[in-house]
Amino acid sequence: MNDKNIIRVFFGKILRALRTMSSSSYWTGANTVEAWGFATKIAIIFPGLLFGKQFWWLYIFAIASSIALIWSSTVKTLPTIIIFNVLWVILASTAIIKHFA
Repeated sequence: MNDKNIIRVFFGKILRALRTMSSSSYWTGANTVEAWGFATKIAIIFPGLLFGKQFWWLYIFAIASSIALIWSSTVKTLPTIIIFNVLWVILASTAIIKHFA
């Protein structure tokens, strides 16, 4: 397979995966929780990286979404996501404590 075919197959798989999100059958409880959790983390990371702004109250949503993502990861059996979200709960809790200390 040449490089152009590899790239075409790679991006084709990405597009097929993204198209599944337009199907109502995709939006199960676990997938909805996952989308909400990642959106919450993006809302924290982007302002910090792009503008140097941090909103401590978003970390409350981050804790809730991480706990929900831990649940959804047990449904989908994704241990790396479970570990990541346990660490994110610790990080978010620390950010809230640091804000009020």
